[in-house]
Formats: sequence, structure tokens, C-alpha cells
Amino acid sequence: MRSKITPDGRRTPGRKKSTFIEETRRRQIVGGAITTIASAGLAQASLARIADEVGISKSVISYHFDGRDELIEEVIVSLLAESNRFVRSRVEQETGGPDRLRAYVEASFAFMADHRENFVAMVDIWGSFGTPEAKRAFNATAYDPCRRHIEAILRRGQQDGDFRDFTPRTLASTIQGAIDGVMLQWVFDEAAVDLAECAAELTVMFDLATRVAGDGR
Repeated sequence: MRSKITPDGRRTPGRKKSTFIEETRRRQIVGGAITTIASAGLAQASLARIADEVGISKSVISYHFDGRDELIEEVIVSLLAESNRFVRSRVEQETGGPDRLRAYVEASFAFMADHRENFVAMVDIWGSFGTPEAKRAFNATAYDPCRRHIEAILRRGQQDGDFRDFTPRTLASTIQGAIDGVMLQWVFDEAAVDLAECAAELTVMFDLATRVAGDGR
């Protein structure tokens, strides 16, 4: 069992610590897999095809990953970790509940705009799971870190008096659902969705939804 990056950016213990060169090669392979899945779909993303995309032999992939399933798992974790790191870095620059919530929404859409291939691949992977159990496991991996992050922003905002009284976890699910709903429409029809405008509208929507009565901001 090799070490992995968790969705929140931590590395789990593994059999051995990879060298810098090995980590670089693994990232290169994961990047090639993302490109292949985004362009051809998960079903067509064989190790041979991914190897061609990266410009290496199939045996090099087999050296770094114990088969296609482990590579796809690493792709999923990598996609989520990269997005989460970006969003957290933006949120941590802000002070006050409203600004942190705004930063979360804006950063989520900013990352989408710069990484369309990631989300096309992610949606295809999700759609390729054949069992309800697999979909539930993927959803838990994808959504739980996001929900926990938003929930923490909302709870802290309530404690500081920035937000009205509501159930943080419920609103966190609503916020993430709105962001991901826009993302799905954008993946399937890029021309029909303006991510910047959607970010602006959702920022206003959730500012109004969390605002303390009588707050003049």
C-alpha cells in the first residue's frame, strides 16, 4: 500500500517514502490520466493510452501504481486535494465570516475556470461508477471535506456575531450543492454558463441568507 494524498492535502503513511523524482513522476502520470479521462472518458483511459499521453512506457506506470484502479483512486484524491488547497488558501487570507464565505465561493469558481479539464474528468469518473455503494463512497470523499470547511466558516461566523442563527451543516450542504450544480451545467455546456457571473450571484445570495437582521452591510 503506497502513501496517498488525502482530499484535504495530507499524505497518509505508506510502505515507503517516495523520492522527489518518484513523486514528480507520479504527478506526471496522474496529470496524464486526467487529460486522458477528460478527452476520451474513463472507459477509454487504459494504462497504455495514459502512457502514450505522458510519453512513457506502460511498465513505468506499473512501477509507480499497483494497477489502473489505484491510479484512478490517486487521480480522484489529487483532483480534490488540489482544489481544496486552493480554496483554503484564499479563505485563510480573509477575516470575518462574510469575507470568508465570499472567498470560498469566489475561489471555488476561480479554480474551476482555470482547471476545466479537472472537472470534466471528475464528472466522468463519477458517472462511471456502476454501483450505488461506489457512488456513495465517492460522494463522501468529494463532499465531506467541502461541507466541513463551509460548516466551520459558518459556525465561526455565528460565534463572532457575523451570521444569523441557522443550522450550519444544512446551509453548508446548500452552498456546496449550489456551487456543484453550476459546475455540472458548465461541464456539460461551457458556453451556457458564465462562471464569474454565477460566483457574483451566489455571493450575494448567501450573504443575504446569512445576514443578521438589521445588518446594514
